[in-house]
Amino acid sequence: MKPFTRLPSALLAVPLAATLLSAGTTPASAVTGIEAEYDGLPQAQDWLGEPTSEESCELRDKGCYREYDKGAIYWSPDTGARAQRGAIYARWRAEGSEHGPLSYPVSRETCSDGTCEVCYQRGSITWTEADGTTVHRDVDEAASAGVVVNKQRALSPQDYAPAPLRDVGGGVQLRDDAAAAYERMSRAAAEQGVELTAVSGYRDYATQVGLYEQYTSTYGRETADSISARPGHSEHQTGLAIDVGAPDGSCALLACFEDTPQGRWVADHAHEHGFVVRYPDGRTGTTGYAYEPWHLRYVGEDTATSVKNSGKPDLESYLGLPGAPSY
Repeated sequence: MKPFTRLPSALLAVPLAATLLSAGTTPASAVTGIEAEYDGLPQAQDWLGEPTSEESCELRDKGCYREYDKGAIYWSPDTGARAQRGAIYARWRAEGSEHGPLSYPVSRETCSDGTCEVCYQRGSITWTEADGTTVHRDVDEAASAGVVVNKQRALSPQDYAPAPLRDVGGGVQLRDDAAAAYERMSRAAAEQGVELTAVSGYRDYATQVGLYEQYTSTYGRETADSISARPGHSEHQTGLAIDVGAPDGSCALLACFEDTPQGRWVADHAHEHGFVVRYPDGRTGTTGYAYEPWHLRYVGEDTATSVKNSGKPDLESYLGLPGAPSY
């Protein structure tokens, strides 16, 4: 394939703009950003080489990219344009690129004392000559708002306890960032005539031990595993999950909650405040849990909105992680 000749950004922007407009992106920002990133590279010809493709768009979150001899430049409205190359770029692609747990790059490769690093929206990749590439994923970090906990992914350490915690009403506690987001969401719902009630939030490891044992003795292990997490595998232990309800207690912790004003509101608006409905209907084979329209998980506004816009039904599918139907 004959390489594309690199043209000045002013010449590239005009024909590409029409293409990107039809894709619903922001053409001026994408083209200008990619060109500016290339022009800002130290010795760009040596760093990335010549372009080998035109810009391609319609990526997740309206992103675009362009390939070069030695790597690529990826752009999104939230992150701008970032160049990647070599072993780190190859590892990022193996992780699923922007569709994987790391998402888009937020920094260019930096190197110091034999270690090179690229930071991403949800983690980083480092490289050394001795060890090669090492991936640091937020989904693996108990203290991260991006942590993913399920039947195959235990917290580390299993008795992890978040701090600081804040009361959001009725003795229910959440981690500080999740608490602030819940309070904003609760106010927004109230302004639209919907009152949310906090039913359950943070539960420590010891509490989860007692709860799981109670469910097991009452229903048996198989049923208990479909409605309650084993100790060390509970989202409630992160301080990022909250069960919500109606003030009158109607359909509390039941699937019919989806038909209440509160259930309909959170389904439509929770993402605007950084929350996702963590256990959707029909996804037990992936999440491992029965439908829980009341169970909200804080992941941050950017991620929650991206999940909503992606059409992916759950975090595992959105992040390209294996399903966790069982332990």
